[in-house]
Amino acid sequence: MAMTPTIRYVRVGDTHIAYAAAGSGAQDMLVVLPTVGSIELLVEPPGRGLFVGLTKSMRVISFDRRGSGISDRVAEPPTLEEQMDDISAVLDACGSEQVALAAEAESAMLAVMYAATFPDRVSHLIVTHPMARTTAAPGYDWGWASAEERYRKFVLPTLARWGTGENAATLAPVLAARDPSFLRWWGRWERIGASPGEVEQRADINSRLDVREILPRVQTPTLVLDRPGAKAIDSRHARYFAEHIPGARLLELPGRDAVSFGDGYEEYLTAVEEFTLGTATARESQRALATVLFTDIVGSTELAAELGDRRWRETLEGHDRMTRELVGRFGGRAIKSTGDGFLATFDGPARAVRCASALASGVDELGIELRAGLHAGEVELIGADVGGMAVHIGARIGALGQPGEVLASSTVRDLVVGSGIEFREHGERELKGVPGSWRIFSVAGTGE
Repeated sequence: MAMTPTIRYVRVGDTHIAYAAAGSGAQDMLVVLPTVGSIELLVEPPGRGLFVGLTKSMRVISFDRRGSGISDRVAEPPTLEEQMDDISAVLDACGSEQVALAAEAESAMLAVMYAATFPDRVSHLIVTHPMARTTAAPGYDWGWASAEERYRKFVLPTLARWGTGENAATLAPVLAARDPSFLRWWGRWERIGASPGEVEQRADINSRLDVREILPRVQTPTLVLDRPGAKAIDSRHARYFAEHIPGARLLELPGRDAVSFGDGYEEYLTAVEEFTLGTATARESQRALATVLFTDIVGSTELAAELGDRRWRETLEGHDRMTRELVGRFGGRAIKSTGDGFLATFDGPARAVRCASALASGVDELGIELRAGLHAGEVELIGADVGGMAVHIGARIGALGQPGEVLASSTVRDLVVGSGIEFREHGERELKGVPGSWRIFSVAGTGE
């Protein structure tokens, strides 16, 4: 491809996101860059060979992550939820209805969140050296032992070398040894991507992200790529992804460089083209990842008897109006009234938490008290209604609350890292009709 793609901007709220598209194939591919990096350098060597190869058969779209590269800088590291909005805005700006979604390393966390939340918009998912979390945990016994160890042994040495190009020697030793100019290019990639202080902030957020609960919710045909010879990456991360995404295929590639455009990139290109343009096809989705909000008016039976039919009906009507207004304001979908409460869904967990908190405090003017429950999981799409275990879990969690209390599952807490939302431990509880025990958290503050 002789031309260099034109970089454009799309506005998402108050933030401008830089994006570019090149190629003219029938299949669109969206490449999710790492937390730091820039499309400004994608078409230069050493990445140009892979980029040109992809654009021969597909239209390739990519963008600079919010707060990184030539997108607007932001005061705080962005949440996964905000970045999902950015992906949708970029696709809309490109007129792309459905894409193959490609991501590497920690950017796979954002990719699986988007694929699970918007299954109709993602035809294929390709993740290379993906990570569900960066630190070890029960059932995930690899990675850094703790966030503190990761900071001391990985983040601090990385920051000490930031912008010099020296970090490339660890990630891509073959490229670094073959071409001295690669180190200079990598130094520019880091400097354009973010300052050391910004990298340190993002490293803290990444150390706390955990998308393990999301992997089984991905319906999209998924290809997991791994280079076992790349010493910078532990292959157990990739195997975990492949084992927990239904129907995912794990393919091992030759080479010792951890980056997709490193040695053996031709095999990467072949694998991606065969997967996206070959036999794998997207399934029509009747399910999607969503955050479920259940509200319940505390003591509704007694209150109805006290107020009488007319005043109680007026109170319920006021409650329903306020609920629909706030759910719409926070980008959710008001599904239905449950008589003395409401069911709503959101494609972002932080918005759901903030809506629930606003609603719990707002109904004071109606003379009623609410309790609310939140859970992020897979819902069945039944016309205008929703169903499934996630709905039941949200309802059961809400039933545990005290007047004015907003409770959330650990899944919700793990997905809003970086949002400023604060939680208090509410204990480990068994939920009626739901297997196992569940860690429940009370919302202590929304960060606004």
